[in-house]
Amino acid sequence: MPKIGDVIKYNYCSSCGTCEAVCPLGVVAVSREPVKNVQEKGSYQKAYVLTEGDHEGKDCAQQVCMSCVNCYSCERVCPILDGFPDDEFDNIRFMKAGKSQMPGQDGGIVSQIIKSLLEKGEIDCAIGTTRNEKWETEVVLMTRPEEVAPTGGTKYTYKPVVARTRSLVRDYSYYPSIPPKEVRSALEKFEKVAIVGVPCQVHGSSLLRSNLSGKIKLIIGLICMESFSYEVMSQVMIPKIMGLDITSVNKMNFHKGKFTARTAAETKEVPIKEVAPLARAGCHHCLDYTSYYSDICVGSVGSPDGWSTIIVRTETGEKYLNMAGGIEYSDKPIDDAIIRKLAAQKHKHNDWDWRAFLRQKWMDEKQPQRGWSKPVMPWAMDKIERALQKPPVKAEPEPKPPQAKAGATG
Repeated sequence: MPKIGDVIKYNYCSSCGTCEAVCPLGVVAVSREPVKNVQEKGSYQKAYVLTEGDHEGKDCAQQVCMSCVNCYSCERVCPILDGFPDDEFDNIRFMKAGKSQMPGQDGGIVSQIIKSLLEKGEIDCAIGTTRNEKWETEVVLMTRPEEVAPTGGTKYTYKPVVARTRSLVRDYSYYPSIPPKEVRSALEKFEKVAIVGVPCQVHGSSLLRSNLSGKIKLIIGLICMESFSYEVMSQVMIPKIMGLDITSVNKMNFHKGKFTARTAAETKEVPIKEVAPLARAGCHHCLDYTSYYSDICVGSVGSPDGWSTIIVRTETGEKYLNMAGGIEYSDKPIDDAIIRKLAAQKHKHNDWDWRAFLRQKWMDEKQPQRGWSKPVMPWAMDKIERALQKPPVKAEPEPKPPQAKAGATG
């Protein structure tokens, strides 16, 4: 069993789909089966690995019965097995607020960047998500500027976005859920791909880009606290907690400590703490709020209403943002204090000893097994080094100086 077996077993799996993109035999994938027990906190669709035991009783002479052969491809790109940043703000080049005329959650910045880059031919396609009136989401391939607008707005349910990149690195010989032929052929010919995703998808995309695919040119991340299974959203959160018909909802938002759902007739909100326990279990192990591994991160936190916060992290991100047109920028500084505060809250709530998990999984590479020493894979050394690092010491808040009493004189 590959190392991601325990990632899946302990619900650390984020369902990003990167393992599915790279598995040469198509035996590692994210489940697309509907979540059945919606009342169980953390219910979600996660990855699975097919082993020989999964084929017992099958007539493998009449059907393909592929099993994991421990080729290490999945562990090389799994974000959980790569660990988390100690300081998710240490790679920021600059931040500013912007907005556009594109439809979107707030300033429509992500849509505008993608649309503009497609118009100028700076990217061939972009991978993102869209939704229908029931808020069911679908991973889509945008190749023309006019295809971008329908994807605007935040969706708080989850799909394995990175899985759609499989054509960039693998064929579909044994792929469990083959996309349409036109999608496969399109990805095979495109050389300049942009990906839009939440932090775990961004992390997986970054590992995919650095290890296997130079076709990924731009990674746009989203600020994300958590996401939900569609079944939990449509059967519990909206009808039971919010008291609304999901087909009438035109916008959802997490903002200023509230979860808000809006229809044409009314807006309802509840404290986030009422819905947070329903988030996917994998989200409760995530320690990245601002898509650390993205080129550009976008969100609403820290900017005025109607504007988007744009966080540029890499030279690549700055280059592509400068290429994008149709964006109005604000002269007002970003309120980075609130971004840091919410990131700290996420870290505190989801805190777990991920370094110990990495040591357990990656240090096995250096231990004698059955009388022989397993060779350390080249990509394992960085992960071992990260696992051995001591976590940074959290600074204690400085005591406030005593306040002078009213009427006191110096």
